[in-house]
Amino acid sequence: MADDTSYNTFLARANQDPRSGHEAEGTSTSQARSKFDPSSSTSTNEAIPASLRDIQATYTSDTDSEFEPVFFSYASSELPSVDQFKKVLGVKGENAAGVQEMSVKEFDPRGSYAEVIGKVEQAGKMEKDGKSGVKVFRVEIDERGTRVEYYVVSVGERSLVGVVARAVES
Repeated sequence: MADDTSYNTFLARANQDPRSGHEAEGTSTSQARSKFDPSSSTSTNEAIPASLRDIQATYTSDTDSEFEPVFFSYASSELPSVDQFKKVLGVKGENAAGVQEMSVKEFDPRGSYAEVIGKVEQAGKMEKDGKSGVKVFRVEIDERGTRVEYYVVSVGERSLVGVVARAVES
């Protein structure tokens, strides 16, 4: 059993803001995420539909993170396969096994995120057969698979638009 000082140090590190620049030992979720992050340039932010920038929803997990809008350049008019999404993220090698496609029902079995999914679907501009679509991808950030990101995406105009939420799953 650890002593009180070790436990208090652990708690202090766990409660640090990952964006503050003070990192605990190892890689934080925000650091690991940066290798998958879409560009954050002004032109990219302008390309994100306003409806996605205004989402005020939280993904329930050990971290309770907010959904954040994402934008990726993407030439196809079809929703991506897992392999295509890996290329969009730039995931290669041993990290590639950590990207999985989920059904919307698997991601949201209780309908808690129906509004978020609906806004992503509206932000997409797929009009093939009169419908747009949404795909959900689960991306493991660490080797244990406890730190993950959920991407809910739709096809926009020469892009993938959607939201991402970070989660810690125990």
